Amino acid sequence: MKRYVLVLLIALLALSTTAVWAGAAAEKAPEGPVKIVYWRSLTGVAGEVQEELVARFNASQDKVIVESQFQGAYAEILQKLLAALAAGNLPDVVLLDSPFVALFAKDGALVSLDQFVKKDKTGFDLDDYIPGLIQDGYYDGSLYAMPVMRSTPLLYVNGDMLVEAGLPRRAPKTWDEFREFSKKVSKYNAAGEPIQLGAGFTMGQTSAHWYFQGAVYSFGGQVSDEQFNIHLTEEPAIKLATLWQDMVFKDKTAMPSNSHDDLLNRKVAMVFGSTGSMGNLLSRADFDVIPAFMPGQVQNLVPVGGSVLAMTSTDKFRQDAAWEFMKYMTSAEANSAIVIKTGYMPVSKSSMAYPETVAYFQANPVRKVAVDQLQFTRPQASVISLGKGTEILRQMIEKLLIANRDPKRVMEETSADLLKEYNDSFK
Repeated sequence: MKRYVLVLLIALLALSTTAVWAGAAAEKAPEGPVKIVYWRSLTGVAGEVQEELVARFNASQDKVIVESQFQGAYAEILQKLLAALAAGNLPDVVLLDSPFVALFAKDGALVSLDQFVKKDKTGFDLDDYIPGLIQDGYYDGSLYAMPVMRSTPLLYVNGDMLVEAGLPRRAPKTWDEFREFSKKVSKYNAAGEPIQLGAGFTMGQTSAHWYFQGAVYSFGGQVSDEQFNIHLTEEPAIKLATLWQDMVFKDKTAMPSNSHDDLLNRKVAMVFGSTGSMGNLLSRADFDVIPAFMPGQVQNLVPVGGSVLAMTSTDKFRQDAAWEFMKYMTSAEANSAIVIKTGYMPVSKSSMAYPETVAYFQANPVRKVAVDQLQFTRPQASVISLGKGTEILRQMIEKLLIANRDPKRVMEETSADLLKEYNDSFK
């Protein structure tokens, strides 16, 4: 039996039952402000700014009251939302990792936003959102989510280490140059043990796949297309996998890495990171950190990441209230606050032109690289929306960079595992 069939059948039954109740209740508008529940993720500054914006929204008007509820990391929200669907006890708005829009939209668990966009008379303009950041909010031609905290992968470089090695104080522009820079930066002791290396390849459970995707894109390939056809056995992915593996085992100029501390402690000169990591790295480093584009090869192209807002409410009046809250959270004013406090990217043209955003980038020009890279973005691979998609890809990178397995064989195994997961849980 397919992985989610039982859960989703129960969920759809619960939704239909709830809808009947909601239809009866909706005949009379509630008295006073409409209360809605917002399930959020993310901790630290990213969590704090959400709470701040919820408070601002509540104080700005008297028709809607938003209750913010922290639900853990993206993966925890995924599981809790599946459970809420089965129980028929849903929040009204939820912060989702962007690839999971398709997972929930395809089974009717998310409310299409098309109707709200069409009837909105407040001057709301969908075209204001940056195309590369709203594109993955669509499923089957309908809009189901709006961009809120969006990011792209970057390369972070210790400029001082490059200069000490006789290199220019800039990031490598191509993967070939990335390999050469790594060779020149690497140092070893008399026993041949590394003192410092050129690069750390991120092995994080929720991020390893993201950087790999970007690298494959730069070689002109893709991990999977919109129809879930898997392309890992094709030349671009094989070339990239071989390059990374050779740097670790043949060149001995790179290492698997689980922390940005490897950059901060000068173990490596270069690491991958999110645009959302920029503030943390720039503030903690005691050397010149250069945030830069991910290296290109035949092209510059990276996957967008981060979160979106989706509507799950089953009540007409709460849906209208949820729409007002979603518009506020993705407005130029609110998004500017997110950009300034976290390092995430502006999600709209009006947010980029917002006076506070403009002043922020003028005062911090090095941080503008995230915005500059926006022109080279595309959504993440479709297989990331599979329940085990990110873990299968993480294991693939582990096989390459820790177990030193043959890249072609690893790509074949990974493709088979992803196809099985698709057939079991999504098809």
